[in-house]
Amino acid sequence: MSEVSGLAVVTIPKFIKERFGTEGWEQLLPNLEKNVKETFEKTILVNDWFDLDQFMIRPMQEVARLFYENEQEAALDLGKFSADFGLRGVLKVFVKMGSINYFVKRAASVIPNYYRPAAMEVARNEKGFAEIRLTEFTNMHPIVEYRIQGWMQRAFEICGASESRVDITGSLLKNEDATVFAMHWK
Repeated sequence: MSEVSGLAVVTIPKFIKERFGTEGWEQLLPNLEKNVKETFEKTILVNDWFDLDQFMIRPMQEVARLFYENEQEAALDLGKFSADFGLRGVLKVFVKMGSINYFVKRAASVIPNYYRPAAMEVARNEKGFAEIRLTEFTNMHPIVEYRIQGWMQRAFEICGASESRVDITGSLLKNEDATVFAMHWK
């Protein structure tokens, strides 16, 4: 079973309320499973762990159905929001430690703060380009890949990268050995 940390889960209700207001929140609530709804309505501890499918994938499918054209757009937006929340709050010290290449070097160590079991490695880290490989992830789902892509994109922006872009160039979903995030910036 794959799990998602409270650090990631806490952003879902915050994201809905900020992007779609009380009306959007009230529209989403009846579509959530009872225990998910109860969890989302109370204080979520960032160090708690939750079932990935139940607490992230299915709620995000509902968010996409209600407010977006597709799951990819919803997951990218939530990933960016999550980076804003984490890297300007809980993980702020992580961003303040140096250059973009230093951030890339450390980025692979961040994934276990969000998902388990999960493993990432930095395959390339050059001026203006890096490649990070997500090599271990049980029960991968497109929402997770796109959320990570959105998180990385915003993280690069927060770190000061200009003209940055993150592409998924390989995928565990295609039975490849890793989901590969290729990052370009100036």
